[in-house]
Amino acid sequence: MTDPSNGELWRLMQQISARLDRFAAPDVYAYQHQQLVNEIAELRAELAAEKAAAEEKARRAEEERKALELRRQQDRRMVFTALIAPVLLLFLQLYLTARGAGA
Repeated sequence: MTDPSNGELWRLMQQISARLDRFAAPDVYAYQHQQLVNEIAELRAELAAEKAAAEEKARRAEEERKALELRRQQDRRMVFTALIAPVLLLFLQLYLTARGAGA
């Protein structure tokens, strides 16, 4: 066998390089595609977590609002029973006493 010349070696190296470029590109594409799929999956998971957190926050806020409304109702009942009802009973006693004294 004869040894190839420098020009021949150069041509062979270019052919090998072209072949490697053809075969490497699908691998690189597949890797990039997989990375993109993974990133999309991570973003979906983050979005789902944020959505769940927002729903939980809204649920807690609604519970707090209902608890506050219940407390207000209880406070109104307490004001009535602690202040208004005794005053009304006092006026009723005074009325009955005044009516009884005049009769």
